[in-house]
Amino acid sequence: MHRALIDSGLKAGNWVVFPGGGGGVGIQGVQLAKAMGMRPIVVDSGSAKKELSTKMGAEHFIDFKEHSDVAAEIKKVADGVGAHGVLVTAYQSYKDSISFIGDRIGGKIMCIALPPAGTIMLGTDPNFFAFKNLSIIGTLVGTMQDTAATLDYARRGLLKSISEVRGMSAFPESVQQLRRGEIAGRVVIDFNKE
Repeated sequence: MHRALIDSGLKAGNWVVFPGGGGGVGIQGVQLAKAMGMRPIVVDSGSAKKELSTKMGAEHFIDFKEHSDVAAEIKKVADGVGAHGVLVTAYQSYKDSISFIGDRIGGKIMCIALPPAGTIMLGTDPNFFAFKNLSIIGTLVGTMQDTAATLDYARRGLLKSISEVRGMSAFPESVQQLRRGEIAGRVVIDFNKE
């Protein structure tokens, strides 16, 4: 997540959207973006994810089940223009990610989530890319320097671990909750605990 934020070129004060930001990867991005001075917006669903997201630094939470036009809501809160960047942590959001930029010039879409190969296509009219100076950038792994920087944020109290530890007996239901999008943060299964 740190590498994606660095590679995006986003700066302090920029609006950054995290579709799926209430999940394990997204919530770390929200915290890092906030620590770097950015203005996180989370797009997700449910009261648990809203509470976690705002507690961890999201300036706005947009529940996609409550708003029929999420892009319009993002534009409204992001200075009436749109986001400077979108860090896609939930691959189901790729289809909407470009619309989250709104009328912003020079927006960045960071591709983090990995969908099943060949199932998602990301794109739009090439004129949109040219006239909006839109960049779509793939990002996969961080460096040791990213790890060190992230650990420094944690050491200074700017990042919090968001996980619930459950025993093996909770494994099947945990997987189903994850599939249904009901887990805020992360769940860790302890194989030594029933």
